[in-house]
Amino acid sequence: MRGRNSGEGTATRRPHVAVLGGGFAGMSAALWLAHGGARVTLVERAPWLGGKAGEWRAAGYRFDTGPSVLTLPDVVRDTFEGVGSECPIDFRPASPLCRYIYPDGRVWDVHRELEPTLEGLSPAEADGYRRALAKARSLYEAAAPVFVHGSAPGPLQLARYGLRHGLAASPGRSLPSLLASLGADGPLLGPFFQRFATYVGADPRRAPAVLHNVAWVELGLGVHHPAGGMYALVRALHAALVERGVELRMGEAVERLGVAGGAVREVVTERAALRCDAVVAAVDRDVVLGWLGRERTRRPPSLSGLVLLAGLRSRDERLAHHTIVFPERYGDEFDAIAAGAHPHDPTLYLNVTAHGEPGDAPAGGENRFVMANAPALPVADDAETRSARLAAGRAALVGGLARRGFAWDEDELVASRWLGPEDFAAFGDRGRLYGAAPHGLLGALRPGPRLRGVGGLVLAGGTVHPGGGVPLALLSGRAAARATGTALGLRVSGPSRG
Repeated sequence: MRGRNSGEGTATRRPHVAVLGGGFAGMSAALWLAHGGARVTLVERAPWLGGKAGEWRAAGYRFDTGPSVLTLPDVVRDTFEGVGSECPIDFRPASPLCRYIYPDGRVWDVHRELEPTLEGLSPAEADGYRRALAKARSLYEAAAPVFVHGSAPGPLQLARYGLRHGLAASPGRSLPSLLASLGADGPLLGPFFQRFATYVGADPRRAPAVLHNVAWVELGLGVHHPAGGMYALVRALHAALVERGVELRMGEAVERLGVAGGAVREVVTERAALRCDAVVAAVDRDVVLGWLGRERTRRPPSLSGLVLLAGLRSRDERLAHHTIVFPERYGDEFDAIAAGAHPHDPTLYLNVTAHGEPGDAPAGGENRFVMANAPALPVADDAETRSARLAAGRAALVGGLARRGFAWDEDELVASRWLGPEDFAAFGDRGRLYGAAPHGLLGALRPGPRLRGVGGLVLAGGTVHPGGGVPLALLSGRAAARATGTALGLRVSGPSRG
């Protein structure tokens, strides 16, 4: 069903909005604005949409090269339904959510359902898991209306949250300290629950206790697989943008923003100067500061990643759709990253979509996405040092697979590709995946969508409120569209589920 523009009073002249960045936040903003009656131009430096959510095909294998876990599928449905379309994506719940393999060989399958999850635990571990899960739920349900589904909170909203829930969020306490108080800090539960803080780019040891709420999103609300892979969502949003007449300028890099009268009125790209009534910048916040000629934020960067895509002739039944392989000493990898080095024994995340999508690999084969945490690129570095550091990271990832028994013979490998901080630098300053590191209670707060002293500009994406991840990026884009539409006299609305 074709969506109809809901803008009123725009028959004589439709306001022109430039949306910069074609990731999920940018696509969401462009879609909502076009539906609201704006004339929208989306500018993306890559030749394709999706941002970090890319796709690679080779020799009969298909890989998602970015996000691989989808939570909060209602946010995706709302994005399509809110602009008058049926959601074209079929979401399949993951079971198990993830398989965890420990250095001593212990294997633990974690489900959304409690009982099968507890079957793999000792009585003491089961008690700790229950307590930690209940705490994660309470933290999430208190925080979600303000920090997920609401607009960027101001002092009043933060004060209200603090008065109602502040003490329960354990202000001043670290995530490991909270887990210890819940009896969830042993060799199995400690790394397991700490790891969720890496979803937002944190060193778990420096993460504030409130970030424990992230665990509930996966463990309590569940993980879903879009039929056709994560990139199927990109294709569906792309089609919706074309249907609504959004001008797509892909393969075109923005160079600067032109400010007149205290507001952004022009986007200068490598090919043209675009005059516009407003801009939504759905890219890394520090990149926007650079376009304005301002000094970039120098807070410590979040984690980056190192990825190996491997198309293999055979399948390894020890691997689930999602599998985590923990190292001997979990904390050591974050010491290395803090020093700017790739860890020598990293945690490995393996995603094999062919387990749920047989067409993603030839019969009998599998498409392995293997990822390790990595440091963001240094501010200054020479090519030789950078090359040596990357080579060490790749060797460590391959060595980690070999030590855990997941290596392959040379004749088994049909297709392969590496991605790392240098590649992710196209989407985030220095290749960081989540903006500034969310360390400390204030560090966990994402900046708001406005820059002081600059009108006509609204920010969106993972480096501003509400943060990173597919559903939050979609929500960020919708919020930016609403704010922009309000300023232009357009009505940008839609469903809202808390």
